[in-house]
Amino acid sequence: FIQSNLSMHVDVPRVLVWPNQAIFKHGILAGFPASFGTAENLSKFLLYCRTKGKNGWPSVCYAIWASYAQRYFNMDNELASLFFESCRHICMDIRDTSQWDEKYMTTLSEDTKSRMRDKVSVNTIHLALYLYSQNVTLMQTQKFSLRSEEFPTDRKAKKKSIDVRFIETFLSDIMKILSDPESKGLSLDKQPITLSSVTSLGIMFTVYTDNSIRPLHEVLQQQNHAAMCSFNKLTQSFNTQQVRTWLLDHMHANPFTSKRCLMHGKTVYQKPNRRNRRPSDHSLENGGSSPSTMTRCRITTNDHETPAEHRLVAMQYVSRQITVLGSETLLNHRVHVTHCNDASIYLLSSMRDTSVKQCARSTVATGPIAGTLYLTGCVNMRIISIARRIVLRNCHSCKLYLVTPTQPLLLAGCNDITLAPYNTFYRGLAGHLSHSNFSVAKNLWDKPSSPMCLDGDTGKVYQRLPPEQFHLFSIPFSTEGTTTGLVSQLPPDYEKQTLKSRDRVTAWYDKVQKCDLSEAQTSQLAATLQGRFHDWLETSGHQKELDGLIRLRDKL
Repeated sequence: FIQSNLSMHVDVPRVLVWPNQAIFKHGILAGFPASFGTAENLSKFLLYCRTKGKNGWPSVCYAIWASYAQRYFNMDNELASLFFESCRHICMDIRDTSQWDEKYMTTLSEDTKSRMRDKVSVNTIHLALYLYSQNVTLMQTQKFSLRSEEFPTDRKAKKKSIDVRFIETFLSDIMKILSDPESKGLSLDKQPITLSSVTSLGIMFTVYTDNSIRPLHEVLQQQNHAAMCSFNKLTQSFNTQQVRTWLLDHMHANPFTSKRCLMHGKTVYQKPNRRNRRPSDHSLENGGSSPSTMTRCRITTNDHETPAEHRLVAMQYVSRQITVLGSETLLNHRVHVTHCNDASIYLLSSMRDTSVKQCARSTVATGPIAGTLYLTGCVNMRIISIARRIVLRNCHSCKLYLVTPTQPLLLAGCNDITLAPYNTFYRGLAGHLSHSNFSVAKNLWDKPSSPMCLDGDTGKVYQRLPPEQFHLFSIPFSTEGTTTGLVSQLPPDYEKQTLKSRDRVTAWYDKVQKCDLSEAQTSQLAATLQGRFHDWLETSGHQKELDGLIRLRDKL
């Protein structure tokens, strides 16, 4: 893809390196003080962990981290747990965390659970690098407190993304964090860096070569690159300065962004203008729109020209319509939804990550998301999702129906967020859960973390949905599979309300049957109920959605 599509415009090197988007896009907890994240402080943290034996090196357990964070970084328990769990779920394989979650939920003793929490661990260097990456927020605010140099002000630097500028500016400090304690006094050009440290450093970068994504340490051991970085097979180490130079020489902007996908990707759906309107298999207009607005709605994918790890589906300006995408389009893809209003969007597949940005008055229902569901700048949204990790920023008046093994993270700017358990299913859901190795045993939907949000005059940051307002959500599309009910058990009060609603409907039908109405009375009752139902559809705004479903059925 890079060579065939970009080489005609620029001279693209054989190897491209860019900051890992799992960390720099979904892992940055903006708003938190990063004073603890200096290179000096994190080097001391790594040195401390080395003295703790197997509990601190090469992986650090939560008990050691929490104790150190509270004592030296002045973190409370909530913040220490937040950074640790975020790093764990970003840097570890979902199969490992799912197995732990299942074992944790089947443990009955609270003492045993407490010991399990204290013993859970993450790679120590990964945690240090993740903490240091939080300083990227300083680039966004143009505050500079870690080093004495000024921010680059030339035009080329300003055109680069913030994460690339951050890496270029602070890579020396990152390399110092990884340096061996015995060589701390040496300059970078004389310091060795071990192969294991370079392997851990790879969590910060995505390396693209030979039309595929490869681990950093594997690429640096290839003959031509090993020579550039002075790789010593006997000591299994590189020269620190040369590794830094190699990374900077191959640094490149991420070529697989949603912006590029929308501009150059393969069109899945694009709303035609009024003069040349044709039906679509994936979406259906529900309301009027100006011709200029209609041509802006696009759904595109880059799966025909990118490695599997960066396959993306981008969706923008979906308005007043119903959109449904299944496994044939979404399986193992990243999904980016932006600027969608008054829409119903069904993403019925297992996905890597999903971001919903600047959307309003819409419903988004998803299958299992193996990574992060990231919402930013959303208003009056209904989100129904199963996700490994959920992050909200600057969101207002949103309802979330969730299954998630981690605490939903409500960052600065969130207000009036309503949380409820996952309330829907589709026939292929169980298969998608199995495909993504997702366990629904642990569900922390009602235990959000919001350390940067405060209840104010405008209302609470979040609240649980009252059980009497809870209803099951029906996905009006048929998919292949065997799932016939909810995959996660409802809490007792919500389960009770669901059964109560069903019993009320059953009792009403029984009452009608016992009335022994004549044929004329039955017709009159049916007409009255139908009229009341249509009145409700109009006043609730669901009539347009129902009309759209009917039209979509006719098109399929």
